[in-house]
Amino acid sequence: MTLGIVARARRGLYGAGVLSRERLPRPVVSVGNLVLGGAGKTPHVQHLARWLIGSGRRVAVLSRGYGRRSRGVVWVGRGDGRIADSREGGDEPVLLAQSLPGVPVVVAESRAEAGREVLAREAVDVFLLDDGFQHLSLHRDVDLLLVDCARGLSNRMTLPLGPLREPPSHARFADGLIVTKCPDPGAGERTAWTVPIPPGRPKAFSRLVPQGFVGRDGEPVASVAPGSEILAFSGLARNVQFLETLGEAGYRVRRHLSYPDHHEYSPADLGRIAREAAGLPAVTTEKDLVRLPPVVPFPVFALRIAVAFLSGWEEMSRMILERIGDGGTR
Repeated sequence: MTLGIVARARRGLYGAGVLSRERLPRPVVSVGNLVLGGAGKTPHVQHLARWLIGSGRRVAVLSRGYGRRSRGVVWVGRGDGRIADSREGGDEPVLLAQSLPGVPVVVAESRAEAGREVLAREAVDVFLLDDGFQHLSLHRDVDLLLVDCARGLSNRMTLPLGPLREPPSHARFADGLIVTKCPDPGAGERTAWTVPIPPGRPKAFSRLVPQGFVGRDGEPVASVAPGSEILAFSGLARNVQFLETLGEAGYRVRRHLSYPDHHEYSPADLGRIAREAAGLPAVTTEKDLVRLPPVVPFPVFALRIAVAFLSGWEEMSRMILERIGDGGTR
């Protein structure tokens, strides 16, 4: 049985009302995808959170916390600087908590339960649901679907025959489409044509922009400038994209060590990285950096990236604001 059959059945049960969605008393904006991993959800959640905060809204992030060893509701960050480790909260929520000061980040199997706990302790105007396209048990006011420009919908088949979590036709459930990692708007438009989202729904095109390296304290590192020779390592869904980003940013990669997505680095891994670096700066992603133990046997830095919209953001942001309303703003 493919995942597509299961996904169709689940959508059908929720659509028919056999299974019910819980509704939080605040708007929910979901960010997710159809293809397993690699669409850039985390930087887009960061972008949306900062934009909503800039518009005067108090934001909280709800996530599953993929890869965490804990169960139940876990406060990854309360917005006050105290942050759980990646084993408790998952690497992506920890990264979100570190990069979004003042924003509560909470993980749970039931995001509705997490949202209720947040509201019992914090004033929130809007929730961001990280990786939420398949979390059907929670009502969302906005469902944003992210698709990688180069990858598109791949072979358009669901697991185990392809990389899709749901059939391509389920793009129709999205309120807006963001094509990510676009070299230019034209390439994004071509990918968008392959995604069967209904006509009239907004489409936006973004890319990820390197911001330079930061240390473990989050401060910029001037010593690792473009042109530097480096040892790179990463544990992502698509490690080759990190390598390509480093090359495009002008860094000279002597060697790139690839690990599985959400990899938990062992002492043997760290020893190998130290040997391969041999005095060179060892660089990785921010998501990998939060999975490292507090002390490692080499200097390590992370490449910070930001989202830049090439086109479509004005229409997309207008739709989001219309859906979430102004009632919760201060």
